[in-house]
Amino acid sequence: MTERNKTIDKLRGICMLGVLGIHTGSLVLMSVSPNQHLYMLFEILSRYSVPAFFFVSGYGLFCHYKPGTEINYRQFIKKRFQSSGIPYLSWSLFYMVYFTTVVPGCIPWFSPLGLLHILFWGLACYHLYFMIILLWFYAFFPLFQKLLGVMQKYSLKAGFAALFFFQLLFNYWTMHPGITSQQLPIILQDFFTYRLNYLPLHYLFIFMLGGLAAVKEKEFFKTLTGNFKSVSALYVLSIIYICGSYYYYYYQYGYDLISLTNTFQQLSPQGFIYTIASILFFCGFFARKKTENYLTRAVDFISDNSMLVYFAHPFWLSMIERISHHFGIVMTTKRAAASYIILLAVSLVTSIVLKKISAKIPMLNLLLTGRKK
Repeated sequence: MTERNKTIDKLRGICMLGVLGIHTGSLVLMSVSPNQHLYMLFEILSRYSVPAFFFVSGYGLFCHYKPGTEINYRQFIKKRFQSSGIPYLSWSLFYMVYFTTVVPGCIPWFSPLGLLHILFWGLACYHLYFMIILLWFYAFFPLFQKLLGVMQKYSLKAGFAALFFFQLLFNYWTMHPGITSQQLPIILQDFFTYRLNYLPLHYLFIFMLGGLAAVKEKEFFKTLTGNFKSVSALYVLSIIYICGSYYYYYYQYGYDLISLTNTFQQLSPQGFIYTIASILFFCGFFARKKTENYLTRAVDFISDNSMLVYFAHPFWLSMIERISHHFGIVMTTKRAAASYIILLAVSLVTSIVLKKISAKIPMLNLLLTGRKK
């Protein structure tokens, strides 16, 4: 059995902090006068997190299935469906029931076609689209495995350089297609509308970068730690690039906050470069930390609970919003920041409680996490 990479485990915890930040951005918008700086922290600088999870997934898959390793596709898909597909279906059902209860009629899932529509596109809750993309990565993984094998055979540097530019062009083309869904046949309209929910090609470079970290593990992390000043400089420059773009469009062109999010999300050139720099920085940072301290232990704790925190936190975020609305609590900058801490805390507690219950009920553990034990 391959020994777990502690740096990758820590990256998972850092990613989870970013995901909570992105979703807490909605609370900033509830303020009478939304703070554009806090909103940038939550909705822009936290955007590394979703792609970075695909880096972690790519690393894990390529550790077990390096190029040239034969894959029993049927067994592979069966295993991945258990680990990701079962919890996706379970949590989708939970959120469909929950949102239908609190907002009657909001999700038309009572017919077979309505249910299939929601599950196929990952629409039960706003965070579950990640699971759909992950499942598509699994479905096409043998192709990605062969791609990395070809890149290894000829030139990894040239291969990743070509993939980098392909990613920039593909993401720009899909974000700015020049048409609307109404211009397409009805059968294709959903494929166009939800293209960001299922196309794994949007995150192919990041996923393959995780594969590179797996097949060249020693060299990858040695390069990052040995050139950590340069990696840190790249990280800082990427922050300046994306934040500078954010403020420029905010002050110069008067973009509203939601438009800024849509413009500088993780698939934009700024977001893509910032994501890569963030992954390299956090990997280098934690790979250099040979001793445990309060920071590393806290990140490890979040990482250990990251799956259930990911699945459960939208429920608690919804509760925070509903409680604030019910009691007439006006959201301010301080309250939005405090809500992030509260959201993290209650989500972690939920994970701990569910783990303890699931330890006694194996079937529940399978439904919630895809694990039998």
